[in-house]
Amino acid sequence: MHREEARDALERARAMQAKVGPRGRWYAVYGFGFGLTSMVLLLIIGITGTVTGVLVGLAFYLVMLTALILYSRRQPVQPLGYARLHNWGIGVWAPVYATAVVAGSIFFQGESAWWVPMAVLSALPTSVAALVVLRRSRSAQ
Repeated sequence: MHREEARDALERARAMQAKVGPRGRWYAVYGFGFGLTSMVLLLIIGITGTVTGVLVGLAFYLVMLTALILYSRRQPVQPLGYARLHNWGIGVWAPVYATAVVAGSIFFQGESAWWVPMAVLSALPTSVAALVVLRRSRSAQ
C-alpha cells in the first residue's frame, strides 16, 4: 500500500468513526434505564418487605428488562468496547444487588436506612457504563 492509499484509508476510517461513533449513545439509555430499574426493584422489595412487594417488584423488573432488551436489539450499532463495558456494568451490579437482597432480607427487613442506599448503589454500575458511552460518543464527534 502506498502512502497516498494509506492516507485515504485512514481518512475513510475517521469519517466512518465520526458517522457511526455517536450512534452508540443508545447504550446510555440502556445503562441508565437498567440502573433505575434495579433501584426501583430494590426499593419495592425492601421497603414493602412482603411477598406481594416481591411479586410486584419482579413483575416491574420483568417488564422493564424486556423493554430494555427489545430496545437494545433494535439498535444498528454497538458502542466502542460494548461487550467489555456491558460485562463490567452487569458484573459489578450483580454482587451489589445480591448483597442488598440477601443481607437486607436477613438483617434489614423493611428498614429504609439499608434499602435506600443499597438501591442507589445498585444503580451506579450500569449508570457509570452509560456515562462512559456518552463521553466516548462525544469525543467521536
